[in-house]
Amino acid sequence: MKRIVIGHLYSILVVSLLLLLTVFMLRPAPPAEQKISPEFKQLQELNLNPEDRFQATLFKEMARTLAGKDSSRYLALWKKLTTAKSTGDVISEKEWALRQTYRKPLGQLLWMYIKFILIFLIVMSLTYYGVQTLGLYLFIRHQQMNPPQLYQFFFLLRRWLVTPEWRTYLRLLTSGSVLLGKSLLYFLLFAPAYVVAYSMKTDFTSQSLLFLILLGGLTNGVLITYAYKFYHLLLNESKKGYVRTAIVKNLHNQYRFKGKEGLRWRQALAFKKRFKGHVLQHIYMNSAFQYLPTIKEQAAFVITSLVIIEMALNIHGHLSYELLQQLLYRNFDLALLIVLGLYWLVKGAELFTDLLIFKQQQKLGEA
Repeated sequence: MKRIVIGHLYSILVVSLLLLLTVFMLRPAPPAEQKISPEFKQLQELNLNPEDRFQATLFKEMARTLAGKDSSRYLALWKKLTTAKSTGDVISEKEWALRQTYRKPLGQLLWMYIKFILIFLIVMSLTYYGVQTLGLYLFIRHQQMNPPQLYQFFFLLRRWLVTPEWRTYLRLLTSGSVLLGKSLLYFLLFAPAYVVAYSMKTDFTSQSLLFLILLGGLTNGVLITYAYKFYHLLLNESKKGYVRTAIVKNLHNQYRFKGKEGLRWRQALAFKKRFKGHVLQHIYMNSAFQYLPTIKEQAAFVITSLVIIEMALNIHGHLSYELLQQLLYRNFDLALLIVLGLYWLVKGAELFTDLLIFKQQQKLGEA
């Protein structure tokens, strides 16, 4: 356990020192502290675009015509202006004032970071529960050997066309409604967040926390991707030899939601799932243990999804939107601080997962 913690802390320390050193180096100096010649300052105040070929050619011709032999000094100033524009090392007073307007105090960025962590924890908890529940539901349906919903719909439609009956018609309507609902649900689960968001809302503010949490959990393929991963773990585990041995020893193996030997809906929907006396208990526990390393990948996916959502929807007052703003106004030191915070969150999730796996291994060893 100590080796796990030390390994993560060492990587966090090294990356943090490198990024903090880069932040210190990229912190812009105000114009008053910059060594700028009066000619270069006047050239900056003209707000010329050094990347414009017409302006560059016109400036060089004017320098050669008016300055003559001394034109090389003005051409050097133009070259310096081009370099300063691309690197941002030398900035004008107007640009400095604009940057300072959009710079956020560290306390405000810290509050945004805390809010981002809380949103991440909520979305991560909801998606973890959703992965376990949806994957378990898919596995139970597979074990029940029910035909696909589309097949049932066309079978009922054919039956109703041959012998029209009101009971068949009602079952056809029910099957069609379920099929439509599943199609809409799959569209929601696979669709990008911004597509769902702009089809439902047009205004996004810092108060849209509930909407942001729902988008983070239900869109961008986060939930459905890891639900199918958990489903395949359950499926592979159900084919192992100890499962057949458990069935021979009279453990319940009926997957219908009825009868004494079957399952209960509350067992499948509970946050802490228990299937006492049923072979699914062992299948589920072993699959859940195998899924633990995937939490690292899921956490990184959720963080990326939240960053994309906040950026794509331009939700003011959130961390990812501020990251975009600071990059836009070339405040690279603040942008790197935000990136460092996101890195800490990813590494924190990895450390938590490794400790959780170690704890579960100890429990299995004691058992």
